[in-house]
Amino acid sequence: MQTLTIDRSKVWTIEDYLQLDVELCQLIDGNLVMTSAPNTEHQRIIGKLHILLHQFLGDREEVLLSPIDVFLDKKNIYQPDIVFVTGENSHLISERGLEGPPDLVIEVISPSNSFVDRYTKKKAYFKFGVKEYWIVDPANKSLEIYLLSQKNRDEPHSFVVNEGKVTSTIIKNLNFDLKELF
Repeated sequence: MQTLTIDRSKVWTIEDYLQLDVELCQLIDGNLVMTSAPNTEHQRIIGKLHILLHQFLGDREEVLLSPIDVFLDKKNIYQPDIVFVTGENSHLISERGLEGPPDLVIEVISPSNSFVDRYTKKKAYFKFGVKEYWIVDPANKSLEIYLLSQKNRDEPHSFVVNEGKVTSTIIKNLNFDLKELF
């Protein structure tokens, strides 16, 4: 068995990243970040969200699950839990992943990734043009929705805890109760 050694003395590029033969890693500001597989609760929530979102798809719209590489620039390749791409941006979908920002990104957080998802990735997603960003927190049974169009992107546009309706500015007619996730 071959052991992967990560060279932390350099800034990683897309070319370096594409030579790796591992699935659960991301390139964040030129730093290679490896993660372990998500737990079963995380996977169940992603599965339920995928099914819920699929009910509301329009023509040429897609919901894609992790691991999928989202190429934001030469030093940032993220692997969000779920991405939604509108028909007008379906051209971004390629064989290697998504060649630009999706319209909606959903991250299911855990203690090991909470800070990165809440701060580093949220800021980057908006910088690169993601229109809507969801943070699903299984521990608190909550869902936070942030919008690119918000003046204050540190406060959720919508915050649902335990139960309540979830809607989207990106997915037309999306409406489900948070109890369906937890």
